[in-house]
Amino acid sequence: MNAPLPAKQGRRRLLPTSLIGAILSGHSVLGLAISALIYLICLSGTIVVFAQELERWEQPAGPVLTTVSPDAIDRGLSEIHAKAGSAVRAISVLLPRSATPRLVFVGGSVEGEGNQWVADRGGRLIAPVSHPITDFLVALHANLHLPRLAGLAVVGLIGVALLALLMSGVLAHPHIFREAFTLRRGGSLRVQEADLHNRLGTWGMPFFILVTLTGAVLGAFLLMFGGMAATAYKGDFRRALTEIVGPLESREDKTSAAMPSVAPIMAFMRAQEPAAQIQSIEIQHPGTRGQTISVIFEEAGRLTHDQRYIFDADSQVIFSPRTEPRSIGSRALLSLPPLHFGWFGGLATKIAYGVLGLALCVVTSSGMTIWFARRRDQGRPVPAWERFWAATAWGQPAIFAFTAVISLAGAGDHALFAWMVLTGLAYGTAGTALPVAVFEAAFRWSAAALMAALAIMHVINWRGDAQDPVAWAVDAAILVGAALIAASAMSAKRS
Repeated sequence: MNAPLPAKQGRRRLLPTSLIGAILSGHSVLGLAISALIYLICLSGTIVVFAQELERWEQPAGPVLTTVSPDAIDRGLSEIHAKAGSAVRAISVLLPRSATPRLVFVGGSVEGEGNQWVADRGGRLIAPVSHPITDFLVALHANLHLPRLAGLAVVGLIGVALLALLMSGVLAHPHIFREAFTLRRGGSLRVQEADLHNRLGTWGMPFFILVTLTGAVLGAFLLMFGGMAATAYKGDFRRALTEIVGPLESREDKTSAAMPSVAPIMAFMRAQEPAAQIQSIEIQHPGTRGQTISVIFEEAGRLTHDQRYIFDADSQVIFSPRTEPRSIGSRALLSLPPLHFGWFGGLATKIAYGVLGLALCVVTSSGMTIWFARRRDQGRPVPAWERFWAATAWGQPAIFAFTAVISLAGAGDHALFAWMVLTGLAYGTAGTALPVAVFEAAFRWSAAALMAALAIMHVINWRGDAQDPVAWAVDAAILVGAALIAASAMSAKRS
């Protein structure tokens, strides 16, 4: 969406000028066509990098645990089994880990939806799990809240389009790497935005390619997997999943039996896999003679975090990753989510992903700003489109903050409806005759005010009850974000 810097005389281009012009034109057209969706997916994805921290922020009263005893696990499994009822196919427990130091019991499969409860150190269920804000943002990023397969298809195609934009941007600017340190300030808006667009695009290119490629491949795979499960496996997704992660279902024997104890199984795991960290334990067909116990664990230094052992009702191993290792293809597929979201290297990696994710949002937004500036320079301004973009670039942060506020107030079930209505109103007002600067400033100040209100409201709601220090760190980050947006609004007014 921007013109390349003039080439130095006497230096031969790698590509003909006509081809570079055609690539640049295609780059601009593609960017204009889907910029709003790209921005929405990038912005929500940047926030979702911190999904685990957001879940803890939404429910900070949950006990923060580092270890838990087998007796506590047994107690919680028995209690969740009683709550779920004898007809439930599976129950499970999610054990405390560094990113999620909670003990959570699920009255359903780990892979599917179920009745989830936070438990205390003794395994007693104390509160239902509730994180509607995080759930809303995750679904928005993953499938735009569309029907699952259709949403995956749309998001996957957007990922492919973004990858094409990145590649065409490089090809359209033959000197982009030579000019990697050029950042001209104080001149025309178009030149400043072009340099910002190109420099961020250059330095962030490895990351941008990584997240777009992994996202596109993951979306395409999930779409194909859904189609395969619906046809070849007649809609049995768990059976189809066994081709990738190993056996999930056990033999069915409905003869009543006592619930198993996890103590001998955890002792076996400590002896067999001393460096492993257990993520979860799932019991298939609990309370029957055919029940099996799956222990899912992660190994240090591996991106695939769901190796598993499976035990029968007598705690005997019936599946082991040592004897039946995964194929290279399945390991590669299972490494995509942590690579895409940055969930593999601790908080420092997440922060790096967050900063680079924001950089990708800036690259997207600056591309639009360059196009608007070019139109103005040519005497063909498009103020309606500028207002439309302001409703996207600054309206969406404000709308996200508002949906979080109403969720925090107890109306989390209406978050999607509120987001749809407010997004529609924001785009509807883009057709008014308001000056672009006023329109954009209104959204910037709204985003800053709503984010500040969100953090303050959260502190007031949970004062005296929060046990998780991450809650206060997230509140501080939200306030910093509000201050930065307010500063940008004041800077824009001065310019």
